[in-house]
Amino acid sequence: MTERTDIVRVRDGRGVLVLSILVLAALFLAPSLWVWSQALDLVRHPSSFDWKSNHDNHVRFAAVSAIVFGVPLTGAFLGSSVAGARGKHGGVGAATGAFLGALGLLLCGVVGFFWMLGGGAFRF
Repeated sequence: MTERTDIVRVRDGRGVLVLSILVLAALFLAPSLWVWSQALDLVRHPSSFDWKSNHDNHVRFAAVSAIVFGVPLTGAFLGSSVAGARGKHGGVGAATGAFLGALGLLLCGVVGFFWMLGGGAFRF
């Protein structure tokens, strides 16, 4: 009986760990999802006479979608694969990979934002 409760406790602790990591990943993905929703808004409201800007908006939306959803999913896949290769539980590895992907997106967004602010010059 004692062994069974120990196994349940380990699984419950792992589930809480995975859930907390996924909540952190969702919080770190929020700015990226906001950028994605802005790109979606441009696609949903096309110009009635400018086909080139409509096409450019669709291309940007496809790129933003691939980055925002692809990076955390790739991180989850790689984390699960590495955890499985090491003989660990794949759920914790997948959650950690998704979290690291979301953290990387957030850091790239912050660096890009400050790079944009630093590179901008007003010319008259």
